[in-house]
Amino acid sequence: MIRRLLISAVLVFFIISCAVSLTSKKVIKNDIEMLYGPISVSQLYFDYPQWKKNEAQYKVSPDVIKQIASVQDNFDVKIFLATWCSDSRREVPRFLKIIKEAGLMDKLSMELFAVDRKLKLESGLAETYEIKRVPTFIFFKNGNEIGRIVESPEALLLEQDINVILNGTAK
Repeated sequence: MIRRLLISAVLVFFIISCAVSLTSKKVIKNDIEMLYGPISVSQLYFDYPQWKKNEAQYKVSPDVIKQIASVQDNFDVKIFLATWCSDSRREVPRFLKIIKEAGLMDKLSMELFAVDRKLKLESGLAETYEIKRVPTFIFFKNGNEIGRIVESPEALLLEQDINVILNGTAK
């Protein structure tokens, strides 16, 4: 009986998994193909599979990852990116790899927003958060901004900047 229930549950899960599929969310703005507005990581990687390859190719610093993994608090991250931007193509996949390698996916709430060439969003969020360059990673703890990384890391490695922000040593 339990075996039949387990098999049935697996079959239902498989059917639901197959039914959930992504379709392209690319738009054309000012003659440029891009994602625009709130997006998910799965949507980003679906529409731009090279970004997933960029994540896989990035080699993290194990020592810094250990320090990031020691973060005890939950935090939020808002990521403003542009699919047309070479800095976004480089840094966003690196960020995602760092967070995964540090085991922080369950400790963070992450929102991604794809902006247009004018760094705008219909929602006005880009103006609210004063986005001047992409990518911009804004970190929050208890609703308060605790740091941001704009365009590229200040340190040699992105994970070093993330570590400084999350472990409370940001200026």
